[in-house]
Amino acid sequence: MFKRLFSLSGLVSVLILLSAAGIIYKNRVLHVPLLPKQDQDIWLVEARISYEAKGEPVKVALALPGEGWENPTEGQQISLGYGFSVEHEDGKPVGFWSAREPKNRQLIYYRVRVEEGTGRYEFQQPRSAKPPEASEVRAKGSLGVALEALVEAARQRSADDVTYVSQVQQLLKKKPDSGSFAYLQRYYEKKYPDVWEREFAMDLLKMADIACRPCLGVKLEEERGAQRHINLIEYYDRAENVWHVVLPDGGSMANIVLWTRARSMLEVYGGENSEVTFTAIKERAPAGAAERMAQSPWWIATISALPVSERAPFRYAALIPFGVLAVVLLRNLVGLVTLGTFMPVLLGLAFLELPMSAAIIMLLSMLFGGLAFRAMLSKFNLLVVPRVAACVVIVTIFMMAVSLLSYKIGAVDGLRVTVFPMIVLAWTIERMSLIWDEEGAISAIYQVVGSLVAAVAAFGMMKIEAARYWVEYFPEVLLILLAIILLLGRYTGYRLTELFRFRSAADINS
Repeated sequence: MFKRLFSLSGLVSVLILLSAAGIIYKNRVLHVPLLPKQDQDIWLVEARISYEAKGEPVKVALALPGEGWENPTEGQQISLGYGFSVEHEDGKPVGFWSAREPKNRQLIYYRVRVEEGTGRYEFQQPRSAKPPEASEVRAKGSLGVALEALVEAARQRSADDVTYVSQVQQLLKKKPDSGSFAYLQRYYEKKYPDVWEREFAMDLLKMADIACRPCLGVKLEEERGAQRHINLIEYYDRAENVWHVVLPDGGSMANIVLWTRARSMLEVYGGENSEVTFTAIKERAPAGAAERMAQSPWWIATISALPVSERAPFRYAALIPFGVLAVVLLRNLVGLVTLGTFMPVLLGLAFLELPMSAAIIMLLSMLFGGLAFRAMLSKFNLLVVPRVAACVVIVTIFMMAVSLLSYKIGAVDGLRVTVFPMIVLAWTIERMSLIWDEEGAISAIYQVVGSLVAAVAAFGMMKIEAARYWVEYFPEVLLILLAIILLLGRYTGYRLTELFRFRSAADINS
């Protein structure tokens, strides 16, 4: 019995049974759907607070989401050894963490869920409330004269509060070369280093008798990864009796949610070098199911129990087995020849970050440029390690050149050329050069084409929406992939390319 259990068929059976048990449990007990829900996307936004503790009592205050969020004070805080409470300061919710004597680098996480489309940029002023008044701006001397000049110019080109704000935004966006603007920019950059545009714009609004207040937002965008908060302005439109939320420079508010109306996001008492960053990812499972799975034991919760900032890299790394399966199928069943065994998988991961056409063009340009450089190195009879190291240097230079050239011509996709693994590219150039010398140019090009086909196939497997969903909520499916790969490892029959290769021999025998 034990011999049968430890056989290949026994191992494959165990893997499939374990995978099926985990999938059925999550689907039937935790009610996690087997496929992603396309009609309701939920964003999980996490604030990551970090600071250096000095071994003394610490109190951390983080502004929490307010109006426009559903149950904002019911967010989940993840911190060990801290007390936590939510209080309201001037009507704004603030989360407080406290500890007696923390030491070294500390991390605190706070996460909330929000449905896509929650972002609100207009808030009706209660009719019973007194209309807000603009605060006074105390600017004297040359500073006041320069501000008055800009205010008067914006007034002349506007008809109401909304168009005046638009003129101020255009001013900050274009940054004219006038002496007045340059003087004011230097002043505000020195006084408000991180938020000078917001403070500059707010003073211009206040001097035009437009009530305004600072607020902070977060961008709902997975590709941004860890991000700082976005400085916003909320101003009062007297004609419509509405508060509008805008960016100081008039940028797009798409996918930006208003996090808080507080002037500052984070305050740490008893610590130093504090910072708060935000990470937003989509949760394609219903909020209740995702929450139940995250609170389950670790072997059930898997990566959903991790902080969002730490979970994001796994959403890509866990897709690698799907790309690996594509390469195994192409090599063992189709008979495709590639440069390296799993180099196409790493290229497929890079394709996830770039448009396909741009990625292939950049890859081929670096490969053939590196090959030309490698041909020159072959004349010097270098040892293998220094030769490959030289290829790494030249690949780095090529990446910098592609980025600079792309920036100059306005091709923004080229700025992300660093998603290609340079060490893999260097070894690929070395291997391609050896094949070129030993087997000829046709064989080298054939293997490059095979590698590109395999990379595109791996990209296609990893791009499937269901695959991305399964690795996050049903990682047990990776055990099924493992079982398939083990079974393919015993396949010794003809490959598809060999059927065409030996077709003439089959005709003779018949």
